Amino acid sequence: MMISLKGSNGSQAKILTSDWGKLSPHLIARFYPLKKMPNGAGWEQSRDKRELSAFDRFTVDDGFEVHAPLSDGNAEMTLNWHSPFECTGAESKAPALTAMLQTGNLSPMLQAVVERTGFLENGASSALDKLAGRTGITKLNSTQVFSGMPPLKLSITLHFRAFHDPLAEVREPIRQIQEWAVPQLLSSDGLVSGAIEGAGERGFIETIFPSISPQIIGMRYGDRTYEPMVIESVSEPITAARSEKGILVQQSIQITLSTLSAIDRRDIGRMYRL
Repeated sequence: MMISLKGSNGSQAKILTSDWGKLSPHLIARFYPLKKMPNGAGWEQSRDKRELSAFDRFTVDDGFEVHAPLSDGNAEMTLNWHSPFECTGAESKAPALTAMLQTGNLSPMLQAVVERTGFLENGASSALDKLAGRTGITKLNSTQVFSGMPPLKLSITLHFRAFHDPLAEVREPIRQIQEWAVPQLLSSDGLVSGAIEGAGERGFIETIFPSISPQIIGMRYGDRTYEPMVIESVSEPITAARSEKGILVQQSIQITLSTLSAIDRRDIGRMYRL
C-alpha cells in the first residue's frame, strides 16, 4: 500500500509498505533516499525529482520511503587492533634457545658437557639455573595500537505481505529497495562512442562520467538513525506464494547495509539522537 506523508517543508513522501495493523511503529524501519545538504556539512532526506541524464531524458523521483518490520537484525562494528612489538623480544630471534632457558632444560645439558669435557666451569650451570622461568615478554611487547576500522555493517531481514494489493504492498517496496541498491545509471556506451554519439548534446561532466553510483540512503529504526548508508547486498527468494497474476503475496528479503565511511564517537551520538 502507498501512504502520503507530508514533510516539514510541505513536500509529500510516498510510503511503500504493507498493512501491519496495530503493530508498534517502533518495530517498523523506515528507509529513505538522502542528498547532500547545500552547505555540504551533512545529509538530509531527499524528496526531489532529479534528472540523471538530459541526453536520455531519464529522471527519478526521490519522494518515496519504504517501511517494513525487521527481524534477524545485527549490527557489526569491527575495530582493528594489533600488537606491532610482539616480534621484538629474544623469543622471536632464538625461539628454541629461549624456550630451553625458560623451562630450565638447558642447564642439565650444559652440566653433562662440563662433566665430560671440563670446557666450562660449574658456575655457568648455576647462572643458567637463574634463567629458568624468565621471559623477555613485557607489557610494551604486547601493547596494542589502533590501526583503523571498516564501516559499520547492518544485516537485516525485511518483511512484506499483502492483505489488499500484492502490487502495492509487496512488489513495489521490494522494487524500490532494489532500485536504491543498484547504480542509478549505467551508460551503455564507452567514453569515446558516447562522446561521439552525444556530441553537442551532453555536457562535459556527463560525457566524461556518464554513469551514476547507487543511491545513498538513511534508515530509522526504534531509537536509532543510521545515516548515510549504502546497500551492499540484497538477497530475495524468488520461489514464494504468488497471486493469480503471478505477483508475490508475501516475501522476506535479506539486505546488508554499510555506513558510507568509518564512524567515530560523534557519529554514535548522532545515531542515538531522537
